[in-house]
Amino acid sequence: MPKLDESKDAGYEVLDTYLGRIKNLPPTPTLMIQLLELFRQPNADVDEIVTLLRRDTALSVEVLRRCNNAYYGLETPVMDINEAVFQLGFYEVYQMTVSLAGMKTMTPKETIPGFQAQILQRHSSIAAIAAGELALEVDESEGIAFTAGLLHDVGKLVLALGERERYVQVIDGCKRTNSSLSETEKTLFGFNHEEVGARLLQRWGVPVEVVTPALRHNDPKPEGEWQRFVAITNMASRLANHIEQEKAPMPFIQLPGVQPLTEFLQLNNSQIPKWEELVRNKVKGIPELLAA
Repeated sequence: MPKLDESKDAGYEVLDTYLGRIKNLPPTPTLMIQLLELFRQPNADVDEIVTLLRRDTALSVEVLRRCNNAYYGLETPVMDINEAVFQLGFYEVYQMTVSLAGMKTMTPKETIPGFQAQILQRHSSIAAIAAGELALEVDESEGIAFTAGLLHDVGKLVLALGERERYVQVIDGCKRTNSSLSETEKTLFGFNHEEVGARLLQRWGVPVEVVTPALRHNDPKPEGEWQRFVAITNMASRLANHIEQEKAPMPFIQLPGVQPLTEFLQLNNSQIPKWEELVRNKVKGIPELLAA
């Protein structure tokens, strides 16, 4: 796992001390991490995947329910996880499983007045879909990209749990003044949501390909190791923000910061609108397929 650059980011000790003070941190998403490890293997054993999924009976039942949703249009309902993987493919089942686990992770165990966890969950879900589809477009692992998109903003939940109403005020203030949330967090707390989120993922044992995008997804120019996943997550988060706006000021491809990422990933301008349309169509299934 990558070391946080202590010349630029908060050191481990500061972050660990902060995380240690928070009583209701999200639990380690063990099943998600195990599935991701399987997804990283080029020749993953389907039987091993099915065995993992079956260990959590409640989750398996929910995955099967979603597999049989009209969204997929299956002629006959699937009654078993093995059949679900066979009919829909590992990636579709992985998406559903990781989304369910991710939404559980992104749901605070306590009420935080003013903090709208559902907005964070929806943004994370859209970013995950967008990242997975973009990864396919640029020949990278869609499972890794999907997971990175889903977890890239987990640090916001951490800060909400740690700072409570104060953090809600910070978010609202940045929206009103159009200020950088990351820079404001850094000034007030000594670190930002990217840094504390990445450290939490490291402590969970999440692979480096997911940790690095969480740490760097707001960097304007990706650099260093795993930079393509950083760029994919950056683009996906931007598209999620764009989709969530009721009245977007301009087409996504014309937004500041998009073109350099497009060039970095060697995408042409015709690919971006097609990707956006595909993501928008998939987002319509979020209430049925991704919401916790």
